[in-house]
Amino acid sequence: IEDEINTIIRFAQYYQCIIFTNLEEEAILKKYFGYFHKLDFSTCHIFLLNIYNDYDRNILSLEDFKQILIYLESYFIRRWFADIPPNTLGKVFDNLYEEVKKNNPNDLVNGLHTVLSKYSGNKIWPEDDKFRKGIIEKVIYKKNDAPRVKFILERLEESSYQKEKVNTDNLTIEHIMPQSLTSEWKKDLGTNSNDVKRKWLNTLGNLTLTGDNSGLSNKPFEYKKKIYQESKVYLNKYFQNVDIWNENSIEKRAEYLADIAVKIWLR
Repeated sequence: IEDEINTIIRFAQYYQCIIFTNLEEEAILKKYFGYFHKLDFSTCHIFLLNIYNDYDRNILSLEDFKQILIYLESYFIRRWFADIPPNTLGKVFDNLYEEVKKNNPNDLVNGLHTVLSKYSGNKIWPEDDKFRKGIIEKVIYKKNDAPRVKFILERLEESSYQKEKVNTDNLTIEHIMPQSLTSEWKKDLGTNSNDVKRKWLNTLGNLTLTGDNSGLSNKPFEYKKKIYQESKVYLNKYFQNVDIWNENSIEKRAEYLADIAVKIWLR
């Protein structure tokens, strides 16, 4: 009984570190636990507890733990962009640890990659083509998903900056083509401006980060471009060579972001 109680206490401590990231002393683990919190990716916790236990008992190295977290983030992000229903994730993670141990008991990292890669149907880990298609076409900006969308933009920013890392805490999501179209915007978008807005407004290609969301509002692209060029946000450097913002521009930027994304969230 005492051994069982000690096990419960130990796992409770792991759970605290996962949920309350300030309690985690290891920086890389704190970072990824924070990522999962922003993604609302709690279904992986039962798997993470077992992995954390192996790490705590020195069965798993910190570097291997990190690689496992990288795979988990990629698994979630790729599925989300590919519109795979999330209701199967509970079953996936209920049994994942046992599947991985069975597949490769001596190498949990490769075991996890093998198991996830073999999944199909609603358990699939989408490949690049489906992932890219979702990045370009998926409507991602919805009220409930705003924190997740901001996280995606933060990760893209984090992987893009050159010398100076920007603090994104006070930045908000900016629609380049605005949610309310002025006559000038309708002219730039063309005769089918309402169709363009409906299809592209809330896709990744039309979103960025800014510290002046209310100031930019539905101002013309020419005005916004000047603000973007002065921005310290590296993602906004993209607009310096863009003269007009329309359907082709949004799709082209989405393809550019997709090129970055497939390198961040490797499969």
